[in-house]
Amino acid sequence: MVSKVQKGTKRPAQEPAASEAKKLKEMLRKHGVTKSTYDGIVEAIQHPLAENLTDSVRQMLLAMLPEGLCVPEDKRHEAQSSYVNMVSEIFEGILKKLNDNVAGAAAEVARIEASKSGLELRVTECDEALQAATTHAVECKVKLADATKAVLTCKSNLGDKEKLQKEGDVAFQAAKAEKVALEGALSEDFRLLRDGEVEGALADTHYKKLEVLASNLDLEASLMSALPTCMVKKPAERGSFDTMVVAQLQDKLAKRVADLVEIIQSGEPSAAARQQAVDSAARDLDAAKQVQQQEAEALQAATDLQKACEGRRAEALLNVEQHEPQLTAAKKTVVDNEIERDVFQDRNLVCFNTLQNRQTETKTKDMSEARQQLEIAVHLETAEAGA
Repeated sequence: MVSKVQKGTKRPAQEPAASEAKKLKEMLRKHGVTKSTYDGIVEAIQHPLAENLTDSVRQMLLAMLPEGLCVPEDKRHEAQSSYVNMVSEIFEGILKKLNDNVAGAAAEVARIEASKSGLELRVTECDEALQAATTHAVECKVKLADATKAVLTCKSNLGDKEKLQKEGDVAFQAAKAEKVALEGALSEDFRLLRDGEVEGALADTHYKKLEVLASNLDLEASLMSALPTCMVKKPAERGSFDTMVVAQLQDKLAKRVADLVEIIQSGEPSAAARQQAVDSAARDLDAAKQVQQQEAEALQAATDLQKACEGRRAEALLNVEQHEPQLTAAKKTVVDNEIERDVFQDRNLVCFNTLQNRQTETKTKDMSEARQQLEIAVHLETAEAGA
């Protein structure tokens, strides 16, 4: 036995969604509209291409649909007719965008198809540019190698000139150094000893410096052996022999200086020529290095250009390789857009057209009967006329 519901107990409230669905079902039945047709309109109002609708306007259009477009045309009042016109504009806008999408996709297919010859031409141009860049890079390598050889040759030539200068300047520089030393000795060490201005240990120090120079003067042995004694004596203490020794040493020193002056003067042109040869070889080396640097920079630029051409060629080849997949994808987009448009036309637009001009069943039936009666009358008149 089923227990009775206790008095005062309330029934559970229906779910809002279920209540709305039931209400909608009854409303559609009232106006003779199928749920499928109704859904076709809802889908259009919610269509992504109806992006100009704000959320509030979209919700308003959906809320007004059961008592707007679903109402037969002959029973609509002005506000409902205005609503239908609004929905009609939405359908027209969506259909236009769908057709534009199809046209745009078709134009993209045409563009891709037309681009193939240009892409292939681009590959040819890149091949030619790469070949020219490669040839130029090879030429730059050869020029740099030649410039490097020239630098090595100039270095070797400079080394030879410097060696000749060093060898040739040995006697010349030695003569100049000896002249300076002898002139210093005459004006300092010899003079102090000759004039007796120094004595003792200081005199010995000056004599030792003088003795080194005197040993190179090719003096007689007797004279050299007498020098230490004669030179350190005071002038007043020197005898005739001592005076003669001092005088001969002075003459020898002066003569050697004169000989050295002559040697130096006669050797200066040759020394200058050797220096000029070294300077010229150094300038040649600097110039060769500058050319080498220029050729190195040119090779770097040529190598960079070659790499850039390789990159552009690879990109051009990739574009050709991707042409067919891009064309296939573009054609698929056309098909997809056409399907989307056709589905909208065959379903959503048909649903709208069905409801837009729909009349009440009674009026439709009356019009059908009137049409039949009119056709019968026409037939009778035709028959009588024939009789």
